[in-house]
Amino acid sequence: MIELKDVSLTFGHQAILESVSWKVNDGERVAIVGKNGAGKSTLLKMMAGAIRPDEGEVSITGKNTVGYLEQDVTLKPGRTVWEEALEGKDEILSLEREMRRYEEILSSLEADSSDLERRLNRYSQLQHEFEEKGGYKAESEAGAILSGLGFTKDRWEEPTENFSGGWQVRLHLAKLLLRMPDILLLDEPTNYLDLENIQWVESFIKDYPGSVVLVSHDRTLMNNVVNRVSEIAMRTISDYKGNYDSYLEERERRYEVLENAAKNQQKKIRQTERFIERFKAKSTKASQARSRMKQLEKMEIIETPREDATIRVILPKVPRSGKEVVRIKEVSRTYNGRTVFEPYTATFYRGDRIALVGENGAGKSTLMRIIAGKDEGFEGKVEVGASVFPRYFAQDQIGELSPEASVLAEAEAEAPPEWVPRVRDFLGSFLFRGDDVFKKTAVLSGGEKSRLCLSKILCGTANLLLLDEPTNHLDLITKERLLAALDKYEGTIVFVSHDRHFLRGLATRIVEIQEGVVNDYPWGYDDYVWWKEENEEELKSR
Repeated sequence: MIELKDVSLTFGHQAILESVSWKVNDGERVAIVGKNGAGKSTLLKMMAGAIRPDEGEVSITGKNTVGYLEQDVTLKPGRTVWEEALEGKDEILSLEREMRRYEEILSSLEADSSDLERRLNRYSQLQHEFEEKGGYKAESEAGAILSGLGFTKDRWEEPTENFSGGWQVRLHLAKLLLRMPDILLLDEPTNYLDLENIQWVESFIKDYPGSVVLVSHDRTLMNNVVNRVSEIAMRTISDYKGNYDSYLEERERRYEVLENAAKNQQKKIRQTERFIERFKAKSTKASQARSRMKQLEKMEIIETPREDATIRVILPKVPRSGKEVVRIKEVSRTYNGRTVFEPYTATFYRGDRIALVGENGAGKSTLMRIIAGKDEGFEGKVEVGASVFPRYFAQDQIGELSPEASVLAEAEAEAPPEWVPRVRDFLGSFLFRGDDVFKKTAVLSGGEKSRLCLSKILCGTANLLLLDEPTNHLDLITKERLLAALDKYEGTIVFVSHDRHFLRGLATRIVEIQEGVVNDYPWGYDDYVWWKEENEEELKSR
């Protein structure tokens, strides 16, 4: 459906692809993977026609259409959510507006009005034309997609400029899914989505009739929907059948074969170089030496993939807290007369790994701020237990960085006094090495800023970590290293995350906020999901 033919592409001073031929077939679900900066998003842009290759061509077979979701989207103001979702279906929107106008006219007419029959006939004609052009089907599909992506019906008539950047990305995704292009290119489609919306998108992609190519840091999504993984590395694209876990296994085998071949080649090169050095001056062997020298010059050196630099965090040993770490007594919160959640009572114990879950706006971050002592407008009481030393990572932590401060200055500013001499070593484990520590925070990428904020929170001896979306902006490998470090952490963790792999690997207890009610489940994430599915009918009837 879409094909790269002998494509070469350079981005800045870095060669991304060199003479690469690669294609996506009808109905495939392809994940593009690779280290940060490998060119994943650039490849999507090239397939979407937003950038052109330096050499070669990108072709789309037949009349196939392409839809492209970027990471950052800004919609034009002046349209409602509903109008934006139905963009490209102007005739349907026009008919719908005319029908609404006639409905107002008809509601204002008296039953004996001489104009009533004419107006009713015209309204009937509009309805018939609307149905003929697929208006009712389009409306039904648009409603299902908007609801699936978290847009409640009461907000469909709001102007798009009322929504944040994350919601505008959601709306752009809704538009693409409604258009149903033959080839769907998705760059981080689950950014800004809560768990329920992520699962809806996952289900939609599974059943999508066309081809899907995506870049994602959501391991569970890739495991559940893709049937092929394409890795960008060493200026080429390598294909692996199966999902993300299959890719990791097969890549390990391929890398081992490649590394062994490279070692054998280097061994042969050294032997050949010794022969040349030994016999190049001897008349009886000089011709052989020259022949082997030519062989070396023509030899293609086997490249091995360089391992990405990854964070290697070993969290410090923390002081032992009392058994009861946090006591929550009848805590509730309202905003402008609206109940966020009803009174909640619970005790968090030493060693708990508690995940706060619920849809966006349910109150997860609010509860987290209350526990962290950052919100005083609540009812009830929160008590921190004996010998508990908390640290709090806010969802908007990145925004609190001083743009003019250096990485080192930022990290030292909040480090416990006894830790200041060790801050630079700790930053090194988060990939801030050498002169990187003197960079201004303003020039850091989103992932670098997130790593810096995490290093500030984890640097010290806090035995209660309150982490609100700690994996935002982190790549897959960094998420894995963070998960491994937190798994060995000896304190207590309360966290919010929409990453199901992270939830599955860390949570031992789930606190769910749903429609103002806080429910406590003493299980890990998989058991929580199983219980919800088993009791779905009962929960709906409540």
